[in-house]
Amino acid sequence: MLSLIGREVYDHLVYVLACCLVSAITIGVMILTSVSGIVQAAYVSSTILMLVLFVGLCALGAAQMYGDRANRISALLSTLAVTRSRILAARVLVGVLTLLASLIPVLIAALILLSLAALPAAFYPRMIWEVSAAVALTGFACYCIGLEIGWTTSKTWLILGSFLLVALLASLVFAKGPGLEAIAILLLFIAAMLVHTWHKFTSASF
Repeated sequence: MLSLIGREVYDHLVYVLACCLVSAITIGVMILTSVSGIVQAAYVSSTILMLVLFVGLCALGAAQMYGDRANRISALLSTLAVTRSRILAARVLVGVLTLLASLIPVLIAALILLSLAALPAAFYPRMIWEVSAAVALTGFACYCIGLEIGWTTSKTWLILGSFLLVALLASLVFAKGPGLEAIAILLLFIAAMLVHTWHKFTSASF
């Protein structure tokens, strides 16, 4: 499994590093706007950068599956006694690790900045937990969208479908607000996408 994970990271290092770069830029913008006292700018810029990160995670998932389809990677690995389920599991783990590497530093920076503000973060732990969970699940859902779209043969759906589904999902979460209802919707969406992707991937004949 470790060799499969290492291969996935190596093959898609550009996407992994791009997500981490967006994370670093988000932290920098948060610090600069907080020091300047421009709270509204901090919120708007962070939201935009998070949307960019979601698109990056979607692109990572799409690249993993589209590259497999184009180069028949899983078909080759299957001849080496590696099951498609293990291949998909390794890809999903890479997506999860990339998500955590991108979001955890942002969350830590946000908590530090909140602790330095007028109201310390300890006053609203539930809100922080719900926002963090909603953002993390939205990012993972976007990654799952990428996995689904990357396995399709339509390049038009590959490009346009990614942006449309990411925008729709993000709009739904923002409309509902980062509460328990949004978290439940995201969990159901992620489960449905992973099950469907697993079924399509493991039943492929090539």
